[in-house]
Amino acid sequence: MHRGRRRAVGILERGCSMFKQELDTPCILVDEDKLKNNIVRVQRIADEAGIALRPHAKTHKTPQIARMQLDAGAAGITVAKLGEAEAMADAGISPILIAYPIIGRFKLERLMRLAARATVTVAVDSLEAAFGISEAALNAGIVMPIWVEIDPGYGRAGVQPGEALIRLGNELGKLCGVRVTGVLVFAGQSYDEDNDEGRIRVAKREAAIAKEAADSLLGLGFPIESVSAGSTPVSRFASVMEGVTEMRPGTYVFGDLTQVKAKAIGLEQCALTVLATVVSRPAPDRAVIDAGTKVFTSDGEDSPIGTGRGFVVGHPDIEVSWFNEEHGVLHLPPEERGLKVGDKLEIVPVHCCAVINMLDEFNLVAGDVVQEAVPIPGRGKVR
Repeated sequence: MHRGRRRAVGILERGCSMFKQELDTPCILVDEDKLKNNIVRVQRIADEAGIALRPHAKTHKTPQIARMQLDAGAAGITVAKLGEAEAMADAGISPILIAYPIIGRFKLERLMRLAARATVTVAVDSLEAAFGISEAALNAGIVMPIWVEIDPGYGRAGVQPGEALIRLGNELGKLCGVRVTGVLVFAGQSYDEDNDEGRIRVAKREAAIAKEAADSLLGLGFPIESVSAGSTPVSRFASVMEGVTEMRPGTYVFGDLTQVKAKAIGLEQCALTVLATVVSRPAPDRAVIDAGTKVFTSDGEDSPIGTGRGFVVGHPDIEVSWFNEEHGVLHLPPEERGLKVGDKLEIVPVHCCAVINMLDEFNLVAGDVVQEAVPIPGRGKVR
């Protein structure tokens, strides 16, 4: 048992167990066996490719799962926000890569306090971000490792490869208090590919851009040690990502319909579901559940298998039609119209990372039995 293990809310006294169907809803369920299998499966892919795995903890926001990943062989964890890093460090999780620019005095002060108790690396894509860290690190009497983020064509954050990177590198070389030791890329365009041929093409291109950027910075005299790339859709193709030293997938731990669409995981491997209760049957072909966008969110596209905004486990013909804030509307085919008020359903979401950020805890289950209610310390840590 992990330290800090809690009893599931409402479990009977004297050691009696609770079945997941007895839980109050809406709530998150995580299948323990599927979770462990997903962690082992992707760690094996990284090991076989001869690269490190630094999983992105924005998916689970939970130190208990981060510890499972580290115990399985991960080289560290990645987070998006400083608050997530603090939640991980509070539980003794390290090393931590913050794959997001740290901007502003308050955050820089927090970063220095974090660096005093955990091994931390920060991504930058501008001189302004690097200068702030440099100044804060000098005042704190430390040297902060930083990685330069490169845009591999996704069009989000990241300095453009080529001349823009060289210009930034020349300026970074003038700074004290920071040490450039790596590059990272995120080719989110892999989600737009509809076949493995396209995903492999994106993976190879992502790796080539990262390797070229690393070589450019090496040429400027920086001690580049890490070339970091990869997301869950391309993690299966780690072996073709030449020059990459590590990958940072996140969603693989739970899986969701977006990853099913990307063929990164099978529907039967998805570990996270939302348990919801039917609260209304206003028409023969319609049911309403007690979970809407405040649980599932509106992120991501509809199910690739024609089931709308989710997949109802054991009821593949039910369509999760649409959500309001607190209501989920299901369309029922004739064979499913026996559904009653009070019935409970498990639903695989479109995007699990968004769902995990909406509730304070999830219920770890083994089969139908609740093992524990696990707090999510990184939930809501968006600063």
